Amino acid sequence: MIRSRAGLHAHEGDRLPVKIYAGLPAAPGVGIGRIHVYQPLPVLLEEETQRGDTSPEEEWQRYLEARAKVDRELQRLSEHASPLIADIFLVHREILFDATLSEIVRTYIDAGASAAAAIHQATTELIKTFQSLNDAYFASRSADIRDVGQRLLVHLGATPVAKQLTQLPPETLLVADDLTPFDTTHLDPAKIAGIALAHSAPTAHTAILARSLGLPMVCGLGNDVLEEKDGTLAIVDGGQGQLLVDPPPEMVANYRNAQERLHRSRAAAEEHAREPAVTRDGRTVPVLANVNHADEALQAVEAGADGVGLLRTEYLFQERIAPPTVQTQFEAYLAIAAQMPGRPLTIRLLDVGGDKPIPYVAQPVEANPFLGLRGIRFLLHHPELLRDQLTALVQLAQERIASELRILVPMVSLVRELREFLQIFQQIPGARECREAGLLRVGAMIEVPSAAMMAERMARLVDYLSLGTNDLAQYTLAADRSNSAVAGLVSALDPTVLRLIAMTCQAGYVTDTPVAICGEIASDPAATPLLLGLGIQELSAIPPAIPLIKQAVRHCDLTQCRQIAEQALRSAQIEDVLRLLALEDAGKG
Repeated sequence: MIRSRAGLHAHEGDRLPVKIYAGLPAAPGVGIGRIHVYQPLPVLLEEETQRGDTSPEEEWQRYLEARAKVDRELQRLSEHASPLIADIFLVHREILFDATLSEIVRTYIDAGASAAAAIHQATTELIKTFQSLNDAYFASRSADIRDVGQRLLVHLGATPVAKQLTQLPPETLLVADDLTPFDTTHLDPAKIAGIALAHSAPTAHTAILARSLGLPMVCGLGNDVLEEKDGTLAIVDGGQGQLLVDPPPEMVANYRNAQERLHRSRAAAEEHAREPAVTRDGRTVPVLANVNHADEALQAVEAGADGVGLLRTEYLFQERIAPPTVQTQFEAYLAIAAQMPGRPLTIRLLDVGGDKPIPYVAQPVEANPFLGLRGIRFLLHHPELLRDQLTALVQLAQERIASELRILVPMVSLVRELREFLQIFQQIPGARECREAGLLRVGAMIEVPSAAMMAERMARLVDYLSLGTNDLAQYTLAADRSNSAVAGLVSALDPTVLRLIAMTCQAGYVTDTPVAICGEIASDPAATPLLLGLGIQELSAIPPAIPLIKQAVRHCDLTQCRQIAEQALRSAQIEDVLRLLALEDAGKG
């Protein structure tokens, strides 16, 4: 929708009023720059159907080589500290190796197409099929298929998209019909002032990536925005969901002042990032980091992390033909502990299953892997993997590098599972002694509603609880967070999820058991007062968010935080919670 405000913004008699496109806020912030309307160039296929002198086997080999390169690319991208972003590229890896896609590509190659032409034809065919079903879920999958096909064609030299996006000038305000995750990951955040899309949605994969890159973004602006002229000055208001085209100088000045306030706030947060986060009434709140490997641990220290609140260990077990040895695991964990000596290190046990298979373990095909053999259920079915990982962790605890080594048990749903785990844990040489000496602590992940409901019983068996709110929201609201058709429903700020968080915190209070949170919501400064008010004692965020989270803690008064939490828990819908947090944030400003 387009609105103009001639009465407010026409400062000269003959000056056209500012043109305001009203859409949906997708990523916060203010971007001021010159419009560049992005029109993807067509796929460059010299031979749409004929491959020339090469044989079908040679073209098939070219396809396999391109697929291997894309797989390595997606694997790297799926190691992102944000679980929501990691999930995007895990889904794309599944599509990359989908049997149907490969079969169609092979059919076209055998019929005389080149590898590039076969990929283009196969993905186009699948996309048309999915879109014809007139179903939101399949429409979201078609966007993922387009992205995977795009990556394959780039590695075959059949599309210049990456080059087209990487050569944009500074202060570009990118306007497009839509962007794929492939497009977004090829943007240089130093050159992009903001993103304005004719279509898409705030829950789309591109919006998630824009937020992670710190790029203001609005979407749903309508087709007319694509007719704007390149080089026109414009403003993206990511908070209000607006694109303001050809704004008058006074409006630009106001928005630049707002930008400057945001930059000063960020600079102040970074300046004090290595200092403890202490609330106005004197409570110190540890702010730790979610990491995937040693390099990220170093980044976390530089960002001011007080330790590691979640280290995912799946990377050690995937892409292997045999499980990692005890020594391999010990050395990997030691490398991360060495990056932050004297700080707590929290290591989550292997969390795989039907949705995240590992090649050397035979697993049955599950109709719904998210409700199948995963997390601690998987480990109890494969105790040899569990024992090896625990042995490596006990050896690490004995090194006394971390101030406190913590083990997180993933996807616990029953008290019985926790008891079975502890029986195996106590059989590991040195495990009992390390725990009694305080060198090693055992924690349970609260990621499903049943665990939150039994949190008090679980708390009496372990040393701490950690809330994984991404999965908790997904299971509570019965919505797959990797499915863009329903991903908008999955939020830890939904009142139903908040009540489970409060229930877990109450269990921690009754049993004197610390409660941490390592889900995506812990990386949102606007949610910090609410989380502290609910009773969270420790936050674990992605490294780039740590300075702002610490700053948010310093603005908090726990009495006021509890009042915010009480209001949120009385809310009937998420919109009420969002308004509450927006008012609180405005009050601080």
